[in-house]
Amino acid sequence: MYSKENKIYLNKSDDIYLRNLLKNLYKNITINSDVYDYKKTRNFCYQEIINIFSVFNYLIKGSENLPYEQNSIFIYNHLNNHPFYSCRKDFQITLDSHFISGIILYKYYKNLASRVVRCSLPNENYHHSYYNKFNYVRVYAQNFIPSEMDYSQIKDFNKRFYKDSEDEIRKGNGLVVSPEGFSLDTEQSPGKFKLGVFKLATMIKPEPKIVPIVMANFDKLISKEVFKCEILKPFKMSDHGITHPNDPKLIPFVTNLNSKYKNYVKSLIKADLKFKDEIADLLIEKKKFEGKDNLIAFYGSSTIRLWKDLKKDFYNYNVLNFGFGGSLIKNLSENFNALFKKLSPKIIVIYMGGNDLTLELSSEQIFNEMKNLLDKIWLKFPDVKIVVLSIKPSLERIKDIRKIKKINYLMLEETKNNKNLIQVDFYNKLLINEKVNKKLFLQDGLHLNRYGYEVLIKELKQLFKKHLISK
Repeated sequence: MYSKENKIYLNKSDDIYLRNLLKNLYKNITINSDVYDYKKTRNFCYQEIINIFSVFNYLIKGSENLPYEQNSIFIYNHLNNHPFYSCRKDFQITLDSHFISGIILYKYYKNLASRVVRCSLPNENYHHSYYNKFNYVRVYAQNFIPSEMDYSQIKDFNKRFYKDSEDEIRKGNGLVVSPEGFSLDTEQSPGKFKLGVFKLATMIKPEPKIVPIVMANFDKLISKEVFKCEILKPFKMSDHGITHPNDPKLIPFVTNLNSKYKNYVKSLIKADLKFKDEIADLLIEKKKFEGKDNLIAFYGSSTIRLWKDLKKDFYNYNVLNFGFGGSLIKNLSENFNALFKKLSPKIIVIYMGGNDLTLELSSEQIFNEMKNLLDKIWLKFPDVKIVVLSIKPSLERIKDIRKIKKINYLMLEETKNNKNLIQVDFYNKLLINEKVNKKLFLQDGLHLNRYGYEVLIKELKQLFKKHLISK
């Protein structure tokens, strides 16, 4: 989970600011961009979108689900724009699709993704002037059909969708497409999915992955709601036994996915950083460990939560995963007493502080928050050994490297004065030639892959062998 919590905007001036940024983007695309070089136009647009959204709050869940294959098909529920953000009288830069193209595909892949965009009506000069610069895949959409065109003409034109989309994917570009073909407000989203994009996926060899992305609140004012996005686990149509466009299983599959999407949207609307559901699940899980000896509790944010093979990796120890993704130090502190009630841990392995870097706090401030949590733990368990994993040098947080080094140094110094505090040098173990080793991270550049966890496993096994007796 990634959240930009450091920016909070609660007044109308921020809506005006966003609108002005979008108007400026429109002007730069339509006037300054080279119509003959769509790659430069896409590159410029996606960089600008990253700059625009860097100013405002947003929430991304599930970035760990991004596939390594960048030429995947990214589907999403298409949301209306708030009318206040109109760039011209009859034109809006769609916030949800631009967010996916810039904040996700360009940021994480440096990918000049293509989109499936409806054709402009004859009188939609602003729409044409903008999208004509991108060389996107074009289709005629419902309720946007020129009066002079008949059904057969539209059908023939839209058949090009399959070839044009396949061409983009073969170029290595991601394809961003809404299966609905139209937009709705968050509360009504999504509309009925059409079959085209799912048929497309069965027709391309090698078969591309489909990455479902759930969007919420992009139809609202930025001063009133947080824009939210959740990336779900990718799949191939063949995973569901669908291997050709006329497969009889296709329609029920799409219908079922469509229905699930409605629940995904509802869940995302409610999503916040209080972790109520996650904590409730952890409280149930912890009952199995009450009264157990030689317990090792892993506590922290997504680095802990996403360690799916934790119990297998330390099969000869009693290990408990208390991770909840996106947690700040304050969240770990607030939930500590409830989670550790009736437990007697011998060792607590904790990863914390990485998410707090988004709060624009100083290294010293973050370290002091960490120290306060450690003191709280020892107040409850005076003799427990605490193993602090140093903050990792992720690609996502390159700009914070100096802060990370300083925090890790301060914690290392703290260990010199406390025999019950151990720091595992997780930072340097993830470097190669003094740079972040990309091979140890998932595609989002933030979370560890299996190779990254194996580095950590090696360090911790040596530590546990020294301080614990195995089962």
